[in-house]
Amino acid sequence: MFTSWSSKPFLQFLHSNPKMSKISSSFLLHFFHNRFLNTIPTSTLPLASVSTIQFLTNSCGLSSGSPTSVGRKLQFDEKNIQQYEAVIGFLKSHGFENPQIAKLVSRQPSILQSRVSANLKPKFEFLQEIGFVGPLLPKLIVSSPSILNKSLDSKLKPSFRLLKEMLGSDERVTAAICRASWLLTYDFKGVIKSNFDVLVSEGVPSRNIAKMIAWNPRTIMQRVDKMIQVVKNVKELGIEPKAGMFVHALRVRCSMSESHWKRKINVMKSLGWSEEEILTAFKRYPNYLTCSEEKMRDVADFCFNTAKLDPGTLISYPVLFKLSFDKRVQPRYKVLEVLKVKSLLRNVKIARVLAQGEREFVKTYVVKYLDKIPNLMDIYRGNIAAETKSVL
Repeated sequence: MFTSWSSKPFLQFLHSNPKMSKISSSFLLHFFHNRFLNTIPTSTLPLASVSTIQFLTNSCGLSSGSPTSVGRKLQFDEKNIQQYEAVIGFLKSHGFENPQIAKLVSRQPSILQSRVSANLKPKFEFLQEIGFVGPLLPKLIVSSPSILNKSLDSKLKPSFRLLKEMLGSDERVTAAICRASWLLTYDFKGVIKSNFDVLVSEGVPSRNIAKMIAWNPRTIMQRVDKMIQVVKNVKELGIEPKAGMFVHALRVRCSMSESHWKRKINVMKSLGWSEEEILTAFKRYPNYLTCSEEKMRDVADFCFNTAKLDPGTLISYPVLFKLSFDKRVQPRYKVLEVLKVKSLLRNVKIARVLAQGEREFVKTYVVKYLDKIPNLMDIYRGNIAAETKSVL
């Protein structure tokens, strides 16, 4: 029973607020009961002025520990209630779930004051036209609510056109924005376009730049002077701008400060590698230097002391540094050891086997031998009951 609507404080509130007195308690009860999930505690129904936190708690069940924009007030009168209802109804009609609405309004309370027809509807239609349909649309808006504050004609559409000019297709633009929702609201002409022009002038193919932006948009957001310096550094390593590996090396170098880069180089030197060997591996697979120092040492220890690989092999397969040690390297190595003991494996390059695709590995080294070693799949999956010794 919602007896609090007839309580003395609430009646006093109605009498002291002329606009609110025009709204019957039955209307307010119907509105909150049907529009906001039936989750309203009768002791916490909103008064004339409540914070964003209280509004969301009442309407969408927002927990007290959720991130909120504190201090912004929402006035409850007849006009505003209809507007809030329209906005929330519009969001729900586009697939927004209650937790998403709560999060969106907590981050951007002003959305409740938006005009659906003049503001929200045109922007939502534009985003749908460029590929944000179904669950992608709420996900984008919630992750970057500032999109709704930007001008459609002077900001969002021009940013999209520039992105499409650089990436070549709507699909690539959508993929890039999915990875970095703020791309539509970022300073394109001042930063992104300038960096794009720097790379083109250095001879980096547009298609390679497009792939880099789609994979990791933050790379193109460096200060222009830093981008120029990093391009110079990568070229000095002997990687040509036209090579496909150039943008991968560029991304890794952009992600590190100079001191961080030197620290990684010194870790590899401490493992017995020369600087020439370190850079040879970098040219093959730049991403290996993004590993933590601990991971570098663990992988090197396994390869040299357990798998008995020579340093040259690891230089040829630097991708081993990025493989999951517990989920990939050790389980595969255990399978190879079992096959070797059973004399089913000869002249196999361990590094190549560790690096190959999952489907290929399972087909070639697990399924193929299940008739001879029935529990080989259990060994590979790490089933404790299927220890290696049980098949020897």
